[in-house]
Amino acid sequence: MSLRKFRVSFVVLLLAVLILSLSGIDKSWAQEKLTIWTKFNADNPQVASDRWLQQAIAAYQTEKGVALENTYIVYSEINTRLNVAVQAGGTVPDVAYIDSQSLGLFNNNETLVDLTEWVKAAAWYSDLDPAALAACTTPDGKILCVPSSVTSHLSYYWKDLYPDGYPATTDEMLAAAPPLKDAGKYAITFKGAEGASVERFYGPLILSFGGTLVGENGTATWANEGAVKAVQFARELIQNGYAPQVVLTTGFDFEEPFKRGEAGGFVAGSYSYVYLTPLTAPSGETFDQAPPAEGFDKNAIAVGAAGDAGELGFAPALSAPGGKPTSLVIATAWAIPYGSGNEEGAKAFIDWQMQTPKNIEFAVGYGSLPSLLSAAKDEAFAAPYWQAVSKFKEETGVPAPGWTNYDQAIDLLSKAIVACVSDPNVDILTQLQKAQDEYNASLD
Repeated sequence: MSLRKFRVSFVVLLLAVLILSLSGIDKSWAQEKLTIWTKFNADNPQVASDRWLQQAIAAYQTEKGVALENTYIVYSEINTRLNVAVQAGGTVPDVAYIDSQSLGLFNNNETLVDLTEWVKAAAWYSDLDPAALAACTTPDGKILCVPSSVTSHLSYYWKDLYPDGYPATTDEMLAAAPPLKDAGKYAITFKGAEGASVERFYGPLILSFGGTLVGENGTATWANEGAVKAVQFARELIQNGYAPQVVLTTGFDFEEPFKRGEAGGFVAGSYSYVYLTPLTAPSGETFDQAPPAEGFDKNAIAVGAAGDAGELGFAPALSAPGGKPTSLVIATAWAIPYGSGNEEGAKAFIDWQMQTPKNIEFAVGYGSLPSLLSAAKDEAFAAPYWQAVSKFKEETGVPAPGWTNYDQAIDLLSKAIVACVSDPNVDILTQLQKAQDEYNASLD
């Protein structure tokens, strides 16, 4: 054999031996990428939650040597798209952000891996806020997701426009609105279109008026007198010019009148402070605190600064006269879809997120209260803003409606309500019944 042929044969033999030796060892160390789906844009960060993910990606790479490959999906589509991808047998992430209000959808379609045994064995299990854990637990006791934080809703208001305090009831709001209108101001602005309007404004108001939203089997029950009264109130706000017409458009332009000091009240989520900077009070004082380039602001940036200055106040949601103010409490969570190519890597990522310092970072970046009891005690939530959020959550919070298809339900209900408040000639109960019948028929 020639020397050249011998060298070639020797190299081939070495490669064969190497391949055989690698086939018998644990190659978990070679898993260098984890695919995730979130509603946060780490590639082009605009708000605190985007910056949180950008920093988390860098930290996970540094600490664990694993690259997180994020797919950004808009908030109104992420739950539905995840379910569709699993049902279609398409490409799914290793781990995904989900909203707990879609748990009924995921459970009915067997979209998510059952994490019950793993969660109960986790070091952080006993530290979970019971309400947050309940949001990730099905009626038959399966834990399908791991809650990372809890969001709720409240009211922001400009004290100059409401010197005697924010109206507690819808009747008080309608009494306070005409003088504000005469002064060129709106009484309130809110998300009045798209599904999120049901979560933030219409749904809680219906419950406050004694109405119902969902039946025992995930059906819709919103065609009732309580809902009619709530929609009639919203119609009066719009038709009388007490709220700006922009509340009925898609997107988030409804925030602008409050940011400019032109609207006295704002129906807010605990996360709304993330988007409300800069803020100009009716007095003309501007609060333009920018979020920190690194780390997380602990005082709700401009919203917190305006509160500390005595310009901005916080209050529970509006209620019906004699009713109880109500806020839908929703958990943000991590879940593993069926079809995940790396369940163990997904669990490792979730476990990393459930460390107390990481839980704090996520909650502050997202604009919510953390799911770990130890995290909630941190000084990050000692500021007056977070104390108000926590207080109103405890006093007014109720679980989100467990519709079988949550996204479809809030879409149909919001469209029906928009039709009613836009046209004073539309019969409210008839419109609500039509939407209810359409949704319930889709479940058959």
